[in-house]
This record gives sequence, structure tokens and C-alpha cells, in this order.
Amino acid sequence: MISDTTAWSSAVRLGCEVKFVEIGTSHLRRGRLVLPDETRTANCISVLSPIGTALLGLGPGQSIRWTERGRERSLAVLEVRASGVSPQT
Repeated sequence: MISDTTAWSSAVRLGCEVKFVEIGTSHLRRGRLVLPDETRTANCISVLSPIGTALLGLGPGQSIRWTERGRERSLAVLEVRASGVSPQT
């Protein structure tokens, strides 16, 4: 659980935008974590998908590894921000 007073950029939560890399493939992705019925637009990641579940609660610099259908996968979070907010420079 994440407190409402926790900065949006400190952890992936519903409605935030996240930039992450899939380790092993070096595939860089950016998307917004949403409820399953909100995935109709591009770059939305369902919170119930394997990647969405893995991202939930992670912060920049953190990574996770899991097994999906017998295949090991891992990703690392690079950036988290509130939807529609420009990253700070």
C-alpha cells in the first residue's frame, strides 16, 4: 500500500505514467497503468496484466523478475510520474 501523501514519482500506482526497460531485450517502454477496462488507448498497461502487476509499487531504479508461462522475465523502472505531468529536469 502506498500513502496518498507519497510523491507520485516515488512508486508506480494506478493512473501514473511509467518508463521502464525489459531486461534481456533492452526494450524501452512507456505507458500508463490503468484498470483493465481502460486499456483501449495506446500505451496503456492493465494493472492485471503480468507487466502491470510487476510494475505496481516499484520506484525508479528498482527492478523485478518473474516467471511467465515458463519464461523468466525482468524489468527495471526508469521513471514514474503523474499522468500529464512533465518530468523535472
